[in-house]
Amino acid sequence: MTDDLTVRPLEASNPEIGRWLWALEEVRKTTLKAVGDCDQEVLDWCGSDGLENSIGSLLYHIAIVEMSWLYMDLLQQEFPSQVKEVLPLPMFDSTRRVTQVAGRPLFEHLERLKTTRDRTLSVLQAMDLEEWRRLRSPVDDVDYHVTPEWAVFHLIEHEAGHAFQMKSLMARWNRLKNSR
Repeated sequence: MTDDLTVRPLEASNPEIGRWLWALEEVRKTTLKAVGDCDQEVLDWCGSDGLENSIGSLLYHIAIVEMSWLYMDLLQQEFPSQVKEVLPLPMFDSTRRVTQVAGRPLFEHLERLKTTRDRTLSVLQAMDLEEWRRLRSPVDDVDYHVTPEWAVFHLIEHEAGHAFQMKSLMARWNRLKNSR
């Protein structure tokens, strides 16, 4: 079977926005494929030295970062209670490391990713091109302004990097497991 390598814009108020949202969904497919066979042991594994972010922690991190960009930066508001229920842990621990999330089953991580992505898409699909390119000043005291267009670019880049990191963890886990 031959792959059909085409961009199929998601439904949005403007096809350009739909193309970016398609790319956001494509990188999510890569993430989901990377973690599809994870059992609890590999989800919680922090590398051979125990100092890396586990796959479970990275999945949580991807979801909370996406909600942070959506709410804090683009919508310029705090997380609503429904988002806080799905993301009860902070983004970082007291040492500014990614919060470590252990013991949570894969289905919980996948449901969280679906819930947060559905929120992101519902907001962004409704934007017109002018709103898509309007600069915003985030809620936190930060030294930047951002457009939804740039935030989506960054979310694609962010998740792609973590998908690679998760694939690396899986490969090293499998080598370690097979060498026993």
